Amino acid sequence: MTPSEQRQPGKEDSLLCPSYLAKPGAQLFGLVNAEGRISYLRHPITIDATFVQAARAGRPAEERFRFAGKCIQNGCHQWSDAKQACALVDRLIDQMEKTAEASLPACPIRSRCRWFRQRGQTACAQCDEVIRHKEITFIDALSAP
Repeated sequence: MTPSEQRQPGKEDSLLCPSYLAKPGAQLFGLVNAEGRISYLRHPITIDATFVQAARAGRPAEERFRFAGKCIQNGCHQWSDAKQACALVDRLIDQMEKTAEASLPACPIRSRCRWFRQRGQTACAQCDEVIRHKEITFIDALSAP
């Protein structure tokens, strides 16, 4: 994505949250592998209610799969009104402190990813370790007194 593509009007409305829930209409874009990292699919798959029901059997689907969905901006508790940006990716980058590699792994949602739009390759460097249940635990730890 070129810098001019990143700044086109209306593009913000079509960005995807890469830390979405398993619900009908979400896009499955990665699988949690044996090392606890995300293995990205070549193309995202839009999931339906049947998939969600089957995926929720046993442990939470978000512990086994990675989903993307429409970024709802200030409708999300991770949104910073002050920055007009997703605060979660900033906290992940600060906490994980991983630097971007020279070449990024193939990602089927990068062109529409909120985190990539906001923080570029640095966001991508953290992404393969973000698993939703870990995110919730991480956010709880940040919020603890």
